[in-house]
Amino acid sequence: MIKSLNSTYTNEIRVSQMDETNPIGLFLVTSGSKGDRLLFRYPFGIEVNKDIDKKKNKKSPYALLNDNKDDLHILHEESCESNECSLTGFDDKLLSTLFAVKPELCGEKFELKIENVRFIGHPTYLRHISNREKTTITMFHVVFALLADASYSIVDCYHDFSQRFSIAIRNEECRNSYLTAQVKLMQSAHDEIASLPEGHTESPYNLILSRSELAVQLKDAFEDLKSTGIVRAKVNNWIELSFCLPIKVHRLQDERLLVEPEDINACLKDLRPYHGMLLLTDASELLSSLPEDSSPALIRLISVTSPLKNLQQLAADADIILSHVFQLVSHLLYWGKATIIYPLCDSNVYVISPYAPTHLNSSLETKFCDQFSNMSLLGILSQFSLPISLSELDNPMNSSYQQAQRVQMVIWMLQHRLLTQLHTYVYLIPPERASSSMQNGELIEDTTRTIKTLESSDLSSSYQSEESLLSPSHSKASSISDEEDLSLREQDCIRQANLTPSERDSILRDASHNNKDDLKNFIRFCSYFRGRHHLEEIMYCENIRRSHLLSLLDKFRNILITCQFEDTAVVALNKRL
Repeated sequence: MIKSLNSTYTNEIRVSQMDETNPIGLFLVTSGSKGDRLLFRYPFGIEVNKDIDKKKNKKSPYALLNDNKDDLHILHEESCESNECSLTGFDDKLLSTLFAVKPELCGEKFELKIENVRFIGHPTYLRHISNREKTTITMFHVVFALLADASYSIVDCYHDFSQRFSIAIRNEECRNSYLTAQVKLMQSAHDEIASLPEGHTESPYNLILSRSELAVQLKDAFEDLKSTGIVRAKVNNWIELSFCLPIKVHRLQDERLLVEPEDINACLKDLRPYHGMLLLTDASELLSSLPEDSSPALIRLISVTSPLKNLQQLAADADIILSHVFQLVSHLLYWGKATIIYPLCDSNVYVISPYAPTHLNSSLETKFCDQFSNMSLLGILSQFSLPISLSELDNPMNSSYQQAQRVQMVIWMLQHRLLTQLHTYVYLIPPERASSSMQNGELIEDTTRTIKTLESSDLSSSYQSEESLLSPSHSKASSISDEEDLSLREQDCIRQANLTPSERDSILRDASHNNKDDLKNFIRFCSYFRGRHHLEEIMYCENIRRSHLLSLLDKFRNILITCQFEDTAVVALNKRL
């Protein structure tokens, strides 16, 4: 459910260079027979509701907050570090009223925007849970505060985390009244602070953090989301909770990188078995960081992963079906542990990425020198100033160690997104040489008739040579029958290629310089010559060698144009701000 509130408050925002992926605040609210109450909030450094003197200056307890002293706003303190801010003007009573929704609204997405602040949560209902101690709590709500201009992808991720956390708490409340016990600890802390004399400066939330395990887990989750985007918690030391904020995780790898869940889904749609997977961290380090209940298939896949293998080979080596490999790869992509590449081979063409840092004081230069002693990152990158294949970089005078080191350097640069692989795409662009005498469908009829003649003569002769041991009568009868079948098959191929009359005419004109087998193969491949399939994909789909494909393209070079650019599956993972 989406709420909207047209606030009459005049908000002030003093925020500079803030990361919209970072949460601004976190709140825990409960509702029951004793009313609504905000039990915990973090951070709690600035609390307007504790300023007693300002409260005394109000003309009426029912007056509207129409003065600047009580405006709802985000305050960016000059003394705070970059990307840190606090909420002011949001007192506990106001927030508890806003977040304690009706029972019929529980179990749905909660979204509330007040000027420049957006609150995201998932209220959860508790009344019909069995095996609970007698308690007055009927609803609880874990809410995150974000910048209002945060993208919907970020909003959806925070709602997903609030929902997961709430499900874990609800499960533990059902199992052993976990939430009831934690709420009692928090309420007792609030009561103790409220009983102190007026003018005290102690916050009840500091006392809650020292007593409540749930409060500590909420605080740790908030800090983890700000620092790494990854949360690993164990609610009540029983339920494992793992969460990843993919936009944050990928941005930590490159501050200009913008990879949202929708981009990962787009990459998966274009993922093919001939693609490969490149781990962004060491395999042993990744395996050691996995949870104890990780899938054995995932462990096997990581163990056999190599930048020299495609996904089909990885499936065979790890003894996993290909569809499951795709699911595991998507998991690693989401968590920022891997990226998609084409497996390394001599024919791969690379060029320096337009986003690669080439200044002398780059932090990557130091990392590269630590990894490869006596080597200069800028010197290696200069070799890729123009598109170049790995085979062209090979020096026959280099030792096997130097060749292996070059491969490792290319892998390192791909992990840090310093190189872009270019693939060759083919376009069928026939010259306009259609005869003026062929109009009103005459060209199509003539082209079809010519193709049938070429196919018939060629297929007949090839069949006879293959079946030379058969009797003449048998051979002739079979030749006529197979000729007709194959001719129909070639016609279907032409129709599927959606060739225009000018394209057909140009192919037939160019065919005079080539043999009949080349013409048939070219017509069969015409559907790939629309600029949507690169050479590696054609090789995989048609099971043809690169040398044979390049030879065919060279024979029809007069009506073809080739271009080089990135693979669409890889482009989706390299979006920049």
